[in-house]
Amino acid sequence: MESEPQVTVLFTEKPHELNAYVYGPFTPRTIDAARISRRYPHITGPLEHRGLECVEDFGLSDYIVHVLLPDGSHLTISPPQETGKIADAVSGFPDSWHVTRDHPDATAQFEVIYDSEPGGPHEHNRGSVPAMLAAVYQRLEQLGVPGREELLATQTRAEQLLREAGFVDHSTTTDVRFQLPSDVTGLAARSVAVTRAVRSFQSEGIGYACPADLLGVVVQTAPPATLPSSRDSAARASSAALPHVALEPTAPCEWSTGQHHQPVARQR
Repeated sequence: MESEPQVTVLFTEKPHELNAYVYGPFTPRTIDAARISRRYPHITGPLEHRGLECVEDFGLSDYIVHVLLPDGSHLTISPPQETGKIADAVSGFPDSWHVTRDHPDATAQFEVIYDSEPGGPHEHNRGSVPAMLAAVYQRLEQLGVPGREELLATQTRAEQLLREAGFVDHSTTTDVRFQLPSDVTGLAARSVAVTRAVRSFQSEGIGYACPADLLGVVVQTAPPATLPSSRDSAARASSAALPHVALEPTAPCEWSTGQHHQPVARQR
């Protein structure tokens, strides 16, 4: 089962403006202290620091944590429910943990990752959060879930590729936004810039979503351009000429997206 891209670039077009927004686990919009759980910050904090989205919900008798994974599956981190619960236990620090993984569309994928409840294989660890997180991290590594450094590198690379395609950084404290210079007008000129960026995204596994009329058949047929290897050279390459290609709009659909990715439903 393939994972969806963890970093996605959304292109939005206005009459006199073409923007590219970079969305990833560590963009300013996604990292927000207010979103971190107040009940289990010692669990959700390390996982969100890794770039994973955590959602709290109430189980049978206590709160549980759902951790969303890139392949569509999720982990459920749960204290004892109904049985084995100590009445005077400190909130957020139960006497044991039970961690499972399942997928809504693949029931056979269900597995128990950690169980320190009485009689479980990790009973000796009891309510130890470090021991539980160590088992969770080990399974994430086995599943190939990217770590923080890899995700940050991918996001930085997406930003660099936009610069190399001619976009200029207009990021703020709430958005990672790039824009084509105001003197780049007309569908053909915009198509060249977007096509160059998308061609690079495809070769490096970065997701994208953009109006289909900004892409030409060159995306599927032309080889990737030779790209500079550093941020300094990227800035100098932003106005480099591309090989002449015939751009034909892909009219049958309104949006073109990266493989396994749906258009981002955000209003700007």
